[in-house]
Amino acid sequence: MKIKDIQFVKSVFIDDSKVLLEEKKEVIFIWRSNVGKSSIMNALFNKKDLVKTSSKPWKTITANLFLMNSKYLFTDLPGYGFAKLWKEVLDKLDWLISWYLEERRTHIKKVVLLIDTKIGLQQKDLDMFAFVQGLKLPVLIVLSKIDRLSKTEVMKSKMHTEKELFWQQVMAVSSHKRVWIKELFNELADSLQEK
Repeated sequence: MKIKDIQFVKSVFIDDSKVLLEEKKEVIFIWRSNVGKSSIMNALFNKKDLVKTSSKPWKTITANLFLMNSKYLFTDLPGYGFAKLWKEVLDKLDWLISWYLEERRTHIKKVVLLIDTKIGLQQKDLDMFAFVQGLKLPVLIVLSKIDRLSKTEVMKSKMHTEKELFWQQVMAVSSHKRVWIKELFNELADSLQEK
């Protein structure tokens, strides 16, 4: 699959009471704060700043939808596990994430769960993985920022993650050096083309 066109189409806010979502196959990106999500998505799309980056890791508080080739949705959900937000806002973000995943479950072809390779799995990641599995959604674990570690450290982190998540598929990537970015895109494209 080649990207002929990709564009931002809409944001879904915490307090939206009615949302009209298109009947399209979809890939979801879900992440804990500061994992390099925007950089990975931009690398996948081969765009510099389509997905906005921010110095504040809690900046994304909406579900942001991007339409590829007028056919497939790539959705950037809000992050989870923020420590610097009020509990009321955290609860609303958690609600938006869970509502969106449940609402779109028949259209979602892959959930990409992003983990910082150096930090590794946290309890919030395990909780989110369990929630996604409970919805019977296909999930792909992606370890980010591998350029900041040695090959040995990356391998240890990957093996630990696979073991902790019951040998779930794990890919380790670097958006900065574009390591395994093409392979990740191909994996997602294959998922979208499945019936």
